[in-house]
Amino acid sequence: MPSNVVDRVRGPLAHRLFQLNTRGLGVRPEVLEWASTHRRPVSIVIPSYNDIALLTECLASIERTCSAFDYEVIVVDDYCQPENSERLRALEGGRVQVIFKERRQGFAVSVNVGMAAAAHDIVLLNSDIVAQDGWLEALQYAAYARDERIGLVSPKLVYPDGRIQYGGTYYARVLAPQWFGHFYVGSPATRPVANVPGYNRSISGACVYLRREAYEVLGGLDESYWLGFEDVDYGLQAWQKGIRCWYEPQSLLIHHESASRGYSQGKRELASMRHFWERWRPLFLERTLPEPLRADFVISPESTPVWRRYIEQQAEALTAAGIPATVHLQDAPGKDEALVDELADASLVVCGDWGAAETVWLATLHAGKPVYLLPTVESGLHPEDPALQSRIVAGYRPEFDYIAANRWGADQLRAEAAWEVRHRVVPALAVTEDADGDVERQPGVALVVAVGLGEADRARIDALVYGREARVHHIADADAADLLEQVRELRPAAVLTLDEYPNSLVPLALMAAGAAYIGTPNPRTSWEVLDGYNALLVDRHSDEAIGRALDDVLGDAEVRAELARNGRRSAVRAAQLAAAELPDVLRSIARVPV
Repeated sequence: MPSNVVDRVRGPLAHRLFQLNTRGLGVRPEVLEWASTHRRPVSIVIPSYNDIALLTECLASIERTCSAFDYEVIVVDDYCQPENSERLRALEGGRVQVIFKERRQGFAVSVNVGMAAAAHDIVLLNSDIVAQDGWLEALQYAAYARDERIGLVSPKLVYPDGRIQYGGTYYARVLAPQWFGHFYVGSPATRPVANVPGYNRSISGACVYLRREAYEVLGGLDESYWLGFEDVDYGLQAWQKGIRCWYEPQSLLIHHESASRGYSQGKRELASMRHFWERWRPLFLERTLPEPLRADFVISPESTPVWRRYIEQQAEALTAAGIPATVHLQDAPGKDEALVDELADASLVVCGDWGAAETVWLATLHAGKPVYLLPTVESGLHPEDPALQSRIVAGYRPEFDYIAANRWGADQLRAEAAWEVRHRVVPALAVTEDADGDVERQPGVALVVAVGLGEADRARIDALVYGREARVHHIADADAADLLEQVRELRPAAVLTLDEYPNSLVPLALMAAGAAYIGTPNPRTSWEVLDGYNALLVDRHSDEAIGRALDDVLGDAEVRAELARNGRRSAVRAAQLAAAELPDVLRSIARVPV
């Protein structure tokens, strides 16, 4: 098909796809309102290499979207041929100036020439960018209103059809340890997790907002790079000098970079890669921790009391095993700057819940190692709040070494965030009693302890239990730190719960009380809670099924005793394994540079 016909078809199709893939996106009104009174002048630096058509479109988009700003555009020619220079001169005038170099010197040199001529905050922009409404307002808002330590801000970049080309920088680690990649490549721009703003491991050289104060500290790009890695290097240097990088998805621009670009590299690109890793190899490829180790656990109010107690017990067990451990509680989800500073020279920093993830990540960028002790994939705990779910998943970063509570959690993390889990430790509270010991029952009518039931379910269970000439005691809070003690003190014949717990911690605690456990099927705990061995599992909606389980437990002493004995053995074994395995896992994480 002739190229002109292809272009006539491709253009409208890409525009339609762009509309579909970006539908509903935009800059929030409060950001535009902030910009209306806080705008700052900017210098937009564009390196140019034989790209007149793209550059012309880029300049037109800047003029269309930045009319409210005081700005200058500095184009730096790196093609350095007379015929190209004449075409570039036609673009000069008004707010646009062109700097003509005498010879081609590569991307980094061209950028540095432009930045040196800049008078204001700098926006580095590729010539194959098409700016969209509100892009600069959102970048400037992020640079000044998010966090005073932010100095570099990257936007969301999309292909002409609205699929994501850049949604933040990450180190590929297990997937491809020689590369830094872009988050969410190929997804629609509307993908919820791609629209969560947050700290960024580095920047994109295709577009980045650079505060003047940050430029004064960092200077220009490393000119030893010809093409590739210079932008990642620049962002990493910023972090090392106390300047933070940020990803701001409200700022949206089209980037014409080829959607089919692969990883094949020429001599210049490979030379840039070698130069990069000569500098950063110790931090990324050879990052190990020397003995003696120590562990700092960080949790937030998002940890339940029973999960917090488990972490406290694990800290005690680690200390006894020769790894001194401390538990830190931050006041709210998000970053705790005091803890970030306190843990800057820590060894192993262990995140206990999603609310502590940002603190742990920030504290371990340049020292120590971040570990995530996953209670579960926590987005599933908030089905009614999609925005919070996206925030939680965005906090699962590849820099963490993950310890999953079970196989389900490992598989689910890979499904939602793509990161691999190399370690699993089944969570269980410490049990001091002999696993084979028999708990003396209360005399008289058999007691069933029902845990975590709502009002409607309480009425159902009351009727079922009373109809079997037994008694019911309700414990409303299944996440209480002293749940095991509460149940054990009552010495019930059976413990019944209808919840699907995020991990095995509560079920094993209930089994440890020495009573027969009646629960519901749950894929998250199916490897620890085994129907017919240490539990009877029933359909929570079926009174008939629950009744049969009660008959088995209350009417047959041998069934009740065997379930109770196997349940306590399971709980004791899991607690012993957790206390023994976690030190080994942390030592492995410390010595393996992955």
